[in-house]
Amino acid sequence: MDDPAPDPTAALRDELERRIGEAAGAPARVGGLARLAGGASQEAWAVDVEIAGGAEAGRHALVLRRDMGGALSSAVLPREQEFRVHRAAYAAGVRTPRPYWFFPDLAGRAAYLMARLDGETIGRRIVQQPALAAARAALPAQMAETLAAIHNVDAASHGLDFLRAPRPGQLAAEVTLERMEADLRAIDEPHPALELGLRWLRAQMPPAERPVLVHGDFRVGNLVVGPEGLRAVLDWENAHLGDPHADLAWACVRAWRFGVDHLPVGGVGAREPFYAAYEHAGGRPVDRERAFY
Repeated sequence: MDDPAPDPTAALRDELERRIGEAAGAPARVGGLARLAGGASQEAWAVDVEIAGGAEAGRHALVLRRDMGGALSSAVLPREQEFRVHRAAYAAGVRTPRPYWFFPDLAGRAAYLMARLDGETIGRRIVQQPALAAARAALPAQMAETLAAIHNVDAASHGLDFLRAPRPGQLAAEVTLERMEADLRAIDEPHPALELGLRWLRAQMPPAERPVLVHGDFRVGNLVVGPEGLRAVLDWENAHLGDPHADLAWACVRAWRFGVDHLPVGGVGAREPFYAAYEHAGGRPVDRERAFY
């Protein structure tokens, strides 16, 4: 009889047990380790951990986010910086999973662990499943309240000075345009429609506004949703300091409506109530022209 095939996750499991034990100050046992679907620039693994003592004693359902060796754009943060932004948002009370520990070298790659929450994350299911009808009714206001909380995080007091931000006298839009233009040049092939769009955006840049912490990819599809609505915001790798309208607008991009095009806010709501809820929750007054830009 042939020998059983070796477990390809065994080395990672052993490494996780050792590193979690060191971080928690008590022996750790990883009882489950399974690769999760999705992720274009990093891996995600479900991890079940039992810690034998100390402040973290007990069972923990976690997610491991680990580098995969690529990035979708030059704006994507290194894993350690994403962890620090995530930790700052959690400390400020933003609805996001608890971040646990960062490991600069976990089996050869940077990684961090965060709490694993139950709920739906697939955008098409969120906007279409009958069981989530009540969640869809609650989501626009909850999304607005969460964005207001993100934009009110004091980045300086949390040590987030590494984030991409406008230079003195520079417009937030200009920072984004410079990055987009650099990414387009790196492709090294003609894209006339994109080049024309970027030229229009440069000509129409709105006046400067005091930058805030911007999530950078706030949308349906990066949210954990339960029957009651929004449970948590995921994926902080595009965070930067910029115009809060960028987050408000990104949530309304047609691609994130998942076929429910008559509801511009992620396929679950209308713009005006979304803007009103954002302002009511402590966000800045919404400039409609700036949001359109």
